[in-house]
Amino acid sequence: MDAQKKHIFMICNPLLDISVECNDNSLLEKYALQHGQAILAGPEHMPMYDELWGMEGRLAIPGGSGMNSARAANFMLKAQDHANHVTYFGSIGNCNKGESLKQALVDEGVIGNFHIDTELPTGTCACIIVKNERAMCANLAAACKYNIDHLHNNMDTLRAASIIYATGFFITSNAPALHEIGQFASDNNIPFGLNLSAVFLIQFEFANLSKALEHADYVFANEDEAAAFGTSQGMEGAPLQDIAKALAKWTKSNTARPRVAIITYGAKPVIVATCVAGSEEVDLIEYELPALTGPLVDTNGAGDAFVGGFFSQLMQGADIPTCIKAGIYLSAEVVQRSGCNFPEQMTWKQ
Repeated sequence: MDAQKKHIFMICNPLLDISVECNDNSLLEKYALQHGQAILAGPEHMPMYDELWGMEGRLAIPGGSGMNSARAANFMLKAQDHANHVTYFGSIGNCNKGESLKQALVDEGVIGNFHIDTELPTGTCACIIVKNERAMCANLAAACKYNIDHLHNNMDTLRAASIIYATGFFITSNAPALHEIGQFASDNNIPFGLNLSAVFLIQFEFANLSKALEHADYVFANEDEAAAFGTSQGMEGAPLQDIAKALAKWTKSNTARPRVAIITYGAKPVIVATCVAGSEEVDLIEYELPALTGPLVDTNGAGDAFVGGFFSQLMQGADIPTCIKAGIYLSAEVVQRSGCNFPEQMTWKQ
């Protein structure tokens, strides 16, 4: 690690995940949710949160995509004797759920720095799991009230970052802050990672997402997000490999390093496309996933864990294949547990 660059900086919408496992689709049908879906809550979804909170066996887990990745990166780094090297920004409410989120990060060793919104409660996300598939519905509440003054008052944190990472979800909180963070990374030659995060962002927030994408050195998407990106570019039905190449070749503001586009697809190989800025040549590699050592329990958080594992090794100077393998390892561990949770000990070795 660069001694002057002390941490991975991550920013997103912090949420408290309320997770339940169900035997049938009755809850999904009641609230018009679909397997594999990630949406924002409407008025019709609001009764769901109290219903899930009162269900036997429900879990309350620190969540939100970026927080999952921050916790995942911290897990790997801490196991490799690099504790306290992940910093997380977001907005929470002045409430018990917010205090629970802050304490959870303290307990795990992630450095949390939050804007506190005094009007809305901390955001929550309903996670309904049926037969190892999950539907997610987020009530962002305070999470979508991030104040850019908080960023401006803490710019030293960005200056000290070795890697900056943001999710597309943060657009729903403060798109100008996301663009400023991306521009800062480009201007200061700090590696910047961006996750496309959700199909609805590509469909309805493409202008904001594509502006952030211009600054990204590392772009992450799952197969649904990649397909939606392809559709937005007139590539509907195109192979994911071609879409990965299009992402890699997207306009890039910082030409000091290539762009790496990474598409995960469940148990199928991870697609990695690398393109030097301004070039039409793209290097494409696919990484096979080993078979799980235990049963598949919950896919929630697998992609987030992949990102955390990836950046935990990139921060230490590892090459892309090593970073990909670390992401694969940690995502495999997560899907064998309920929620984005990790094993007691890390067994992965470079």
